[in-house]
Amino acid sequence: MPTKKEQQEYRRQQILRVALELFVRRGFYGVSTREISKAAGISSGLMFHYFDSKEHLYEELIAIGCEKMNVDFGSALANPLLFINEFTHEIFKMLEQNPDSAKMFVLMSNAYFHLDISEKANAMLARHHIIEQSVAMIVKGQEMGQFKQGSPLALSVTLYSAIQGIAQEVALHPAVPLPNPDWIIDMIKK
Repeated sequence: MPTKKEQQEYRRQQILRVALELFVRRGFYGVSTREISKAAGISSGLMFHYFDSKEHLYEELIAIGCEKMNVDFGSALANPLLFINEFTHEIFKMLEQNPDSAKMFVLMSNAYFHLDISEKANAMLARHHIIEQSVAMIVKGQEMGQFKQGSPLALSVTLYSAIQGIAQEVALHPAVPLPNPDWIIDMIKK
């Protein structure tokens, strides 16, 4: 029999999963708290026990996404190609094993288009802009002859946009086969 604390955490995670699904499918503004609580099978009052507003629920999802994007690119400078290889394979493994991870990619991408929702979410997003954070690693990889020459920012955009696009396709069509992660790496590899 689960403890009260375990039951509460289960319910909290259930609300987050439902909200993620609805935010991805219909957008932040296209979903009400009433719809979220109904989809979670709980009363609106109980939902507000866990999250005091729809914005707070959204901010919690953004915090989870940012935590997953918290990457130590400093360690990548020793061998950028090895880092990108391991990082990309890990993302694809996550997409394969956890369907919600693809939805999280879509939510995070959409968040950059809707900066009017929450200043707190905006601040978190600004600290975790993975494309910009990867530029120094790409430069180092170019210096080492591992990556193609050209704009390091454009190469970073190429890599992460491909991953984002694949995640979006998986979120919309979970049965779609994932491409080989090496195909993505080959786009920037020399």
